[in-house]
Amino acid sequence: MKDRVRPIAFGSIKSTKRTITKFHDMTNQFGLSRNIPESIKRQVRQRCGYGCVICGTGIVEYEHIRPEFAKAKAHDPLGIALLCPTCHAKKTRNFLSARRVLEAMERPAAKTSGFAFSELENHRSHPYVVLGGMTLMNCPTPVQVGGIPLIRIEQAEEACGPYQITASFFDENGIPSLFIRRNEWQVAANTWDVEAIGGRITVRTGPGEIALQLLLDPGEGVVVERLKMHCGGYLIEADRDHLDVISPGSGRISFRNCLSDNCNVGLALN
Repeated sequence: MKDRVRPIAFGSIKSTKRTITKFHDMTNQFGLSRNIPESIKRQVRQRCGYGCVICGTGIVEYEHIRPEFAKAKAHDPLGIALLCPTCHAKKTRNFLSARRVLEAMERPAAKTSGFAFSELENHRSHPYVVLGGMTLMNCPTPVQVGGIPLIRIEQAEEACGPYQITASFFDENGIPSLFIRRNEWQVAANTWDVEAIGGRITVRTGPGEIALQLLLDPGEGVVVERLKMHCGGYLIEADRDHLDVISPGSGRISFRNCLSDNCNVGLALN
């Protein structure tokens, strides 16, 4: 008789953790763990342009293609592909061939188009924006630099339609790190590293160098948890608790626990 998996009692946190740990500790016939080292994952992301090799979507999973995991003796970044959940399911259920994935790995969709992308959930009410120590609510233009909106929220195009978020983020050298274009976020395929996990998008410019970390609150708003950006002569730095703006003349303005509500422009740097 085959072993049966016993159902975990509701609320049994320890049992749940043991089950998750057991899954991640599973090995194939060669003793290779399912856990892919972070350094290998980064190489896979960089090679695939941070998006599904088939469609370019930025919400991805890792799939051993050449060879498949059951036959793999090592986690070879050249044999692992990024696939979105939909394309991954197609591959698992034999609606997408390994040959097609291998072809896409040679010319990943994100690198062909220049960026990986994914859509935000539609906002039925005016979305909020948290930028470090400043919360901006009901602001059509939450942040503006030199008269140019860095973050803009547009009314729905039709009755009961979604609000549209458009935003531009740059790194400390003024190089674009992430764009949101009418509720679709995009990251350049030549970025050093981009990771999208659990509603959080992290853009890195080097080892330990986080240029941007966004937490998406589906249908509600956007939280900028980490930011180090140079734009229009201003250096803008933020973490979860504070927002610092350093002007071209080296003056500094700090914001903590600030709220801007029902303003046309929440924060204007001119």
